[in-house]
Amino acid sequence: MLRLPYLTTLLILQLALVVKLAPPLGQALRVDALAGLAPDGWPAMLQLIATGLAVAGAALALVFPGVALARHRRAGPLRFLGLPGWAVAMALAGIALLGAAALGLALAPWLPAETRVIAFLIARPTVTGGLALATAGVLCAELLRRSVAAAHGPRSGAHPAHGRIEVTHPPELRTVALPGTARQMQGRLA
Repeated sequence: MLRLPYLTTLLILQLALVVKLAPPLGQALRVDALAGLAPDGWPAMLQLIATGLAVAGAALALVFPGVALARHRRAGPLRFLGLPGWAVAMALAGIALLGAAALGLALAPWLPAETRVIAFLIARPTVTGGLALATAGVLCAELLRRSVAAAHGPRSGAHPAHGRIEVTHPPELRTVALPGTARQMQGRLA
């Protein structure tokens, strides 16, 4: 029931993370990871390794909803069944909050001047809060996911039951034996 909205949440969250967080993160990496400022030798190598780890970690953080979406598409509905309901609700609430704030920002230019300022003051932090809530919900849901086994058919190695099982107790549930089985059963009981 909530699988399709959750998958949509993953897609919207992926786009929002790329649009909203990638530019400031790229700027921070440019400022914090100034390559070539360390002296030659092992400090320069350590700086290069640290910069590579920062880029790899940032890329993984930005692409996490896409990876989760790909895993859900591949595993099917059973993957969704293992997600905690509260985490899915938190992700959906975050996306709803993000959507409402984005709508407020989109409609703000057509509002009167004093209302426009209030809309901008409320909507900008609400975008951040919705993005954070949706991200936390998806992370909790995917990290705390339980495994749900698929319903299996009969095992191929199992021997099929030959004959019929008769219920004799309690008497009100007694089954009636077929005419041919009564003769077969007499030979077994003797």
